[in-house]
Amino acid sequence: MAKIVLVSPKANATTWQLARALKAQQHEVVLLTSYGECVEETHGIEFMAYFKRWSIVEGLKIIPGLFGMQAQILHLLLEEDQLNPAQLVLAAYAKSHPQCVLTTSLFHIRKGLGRRNPVRYLVEESDIVTCPTVEAMGDLRGLNVRTKRQGRGILPPVLNLEEQNIYFDSAIDEAEKKISANLQGEKFALLPFHEKTFSPESEFFLNLHVLAQKQTVILWGSYSHWNLRTRKQFHQWMEKHGLADKWMVTGEISAALVQQLLENCEALVLAGLPLTPIELTDYFMKAIHGNCTLVLDSTQANVHGTLWKNGQNCWILSAGRVTNDLVKLSAKSSLRTTESLSEKIVQERHWLDHPMNELNRLYSRALEQKS
Repeated sequence: MAKIVLVSPKANATTWQLARALKAQQHEVVLLTSYGECVEETHGIEFMAYFKRWSIVEGLKIIPGLFGMQAQILHLLLEEDQLNPAQLVLAAYAKSHPQCVLTTSLFHIRKGLGRRNPVRYLVEESDIVTCPTVEAMGDLRGLNVRTKRQGRGILPPVLNLEEQNIYFDSAIDEAEKKISANLQGEKFALLPFHEKTFSPESEFFLNLHVLAQKQTVILWGSYSHWNLRTRKQFHQWMEKHGLADKWMVTGEISAALVQQLLENCEALVLAGLPLTPIELTDYFMKAIHGNCTLVLDSTQANVHGTLWKNGQNCWILSAGRVTNDLVKLSAKSSLRTTESLSEKIVQERHWLDHPMNELNRLYSRALEQKS
């Protein structure tokens, strides 16, 4: 097994679950992250909350410590296609040591890997590169990879299926009890809500209109950032279409109420939302632990694609025509699927382990090439 240093500015669910998965496979794992980041329990992982600014100076100062660790694999975890100066220093350190494998996991390409983006050159220099989907891997075509033996693999954010209560606490306050009481006996869909403003022609509000014609829609989020005029326009638009009593916005709510909503809703509708693979995986975990039906679009369903069976444990709409497909789906008497997603995972857990097995294979091959 290998000595692996994971580098990430955040010790979030994505980073920490990958660290734990690697530790479970008997690797020696160090997580190098930002000052102030913390975890409840280290699980035998060496946790180094070091960087305050992720500057060149801080990167150079940590080099002697890395040298003392004798890390065999330096693995950079990038939530998006951007790099900070310290990460560039660490990548240069790994490339300067013939026995060290430089690995880059790129979870979301937002800006693009043009010649002005330093991530392009990191990918070209890396011994191993992973992306969350086959489609994302296709975005790497045309790069001038320095090594002909670069390993590439699919590594979506790791799903945490063990800690059933990782997202949920136990207390619901009085205001939230009113939300819960108002939904008693109601059929409702849950729709994450992060719209910056109101635009009746946008896909989000067209989809909201379709859903609200058949059932109450709970907008999971807040519009406190909207001015009063925009809120009034939204209210009037819903009233104009006869949907004034068919929606509710939650505002900031506790994890306990989130769990209750997931357990009781007809479906959690993600289709058409511009979510990154990390954000999607977070919703996937919440839905799995809440035993909730998901409505995805075909692009979203590529993340952890082995899980999803359209019409059995979820609904998959065409990415280019979500609103039209949603009209057809809403005609059903219920959005709930017959097969439980949680049961599906128990039956086919080996498919979820496949990306980690593939990552281990890439590690092993790269280490052999270095020896």
